[in-house]
Amino acid sequence: MAQSPEYADLRWMPPKSWTEAARTGVQLVVIHTTEGAARPGAATDGAAYDQRRTDGTSTHFFHDSDATVQCVRTKDQAHTARTQGNRRGVHHELCTRAGSANWSDAYHQAMLARVARQAARDAKKWGIPVRHLTVDQVAAGEKGFCGHVDITRAFPADRGTHTDPGTDFPWSQFLDMVRAEMEDDMTTKAEFVSWLKDPEVRTALCSALVNTDNVIPAPGAPKPGKNPDGTPVNTHWGAGSYFRLTYEKAEAARQFALAANSAIAKLAGKDPVDEKAVAAAVLEGLDPTLIAAAIPAELAQQVANELATRLAS
Repeated sequence: MAQSPEYADLRWMPPKSWTEAARTGVQLVVIHTTEGAARPGAATDGAAYDQRRTDGTSTHFFHDSDATVQCVRTKDQAHTARTQGNRRGVHHELCTRAGSANWSDAYHQAMLARVARQAARDAKKWGIPVRHLTVDQVAAGEKGFCGHVDITRAFPADRGTHTDPGTDFPWSQFLDMVRAEMEDDMTTKAEFVSWLKDPEVRTALCSALVNTDNVIPAPGAPKPGKNPDGTPVNTHWGAGSYFRLTYEKAEAARQFALAANSAIAKLAGKDPVDEKAVAAAVLEGLDPTLIAAAIPAELAQQVANELATRLAS
């Protein structure tokens, strides 16, 4: 199973048709119904169909009761709701039929929970308030949630015809579910890893670190005052200063290691142990009986001869 490059816990099934837009802002979270089967597995089937269909249609997400499948990154445009809708929205396809959906049954409630979780993540990411917009608000560019029908009515010049998710869609309950998800600030490990893989997030993090504007206490927590040259004591550093200090210390450690290696190389081939001094220190604490007992039999005569020579001299 391919992993979504945006949300690591989601399956990734990119469609045949979409537009790489690298959007810096999104106005709408848009709810759709597929007008197809309402059953587990329908989300994967819908995404698979978009991979082979030739009419240029796609969406950001498919949902059923058991799965959410991502097809297009939210920064890019899915081909879901004509020109204006595609440009403005993150689009969620719910696997059911607007006219016959029983939104209170187990399947639809489980699906709504999945949609609410993902819609909350998108709303957090793009700063979209959790509110159901009117057609006029959609047309005016206000941020919020809407249905495909609201896109159709807000932008008649696009000649859209869709009216999903239907008049019976439980907007009040659904938005309450989204708000509940928004209140849960816990970030999953998969979400965190996914964010760190995003080049835009990495760029923003690096920029934030470098541009801390001297808000980090300086090493040693110096007190305000004057330096010997009369300049003010710098009590707080920016991240850039800490990076420079870290580099300087790392470079000093590297130079020390090089010097140590050079000194070790000069000792190569030399015996740093004074064997006579070591032997004398060991023998000093032993009596003659112990010394004699420690001498191997094959060396005893040689030792005796050496001692005789020393005594004779």
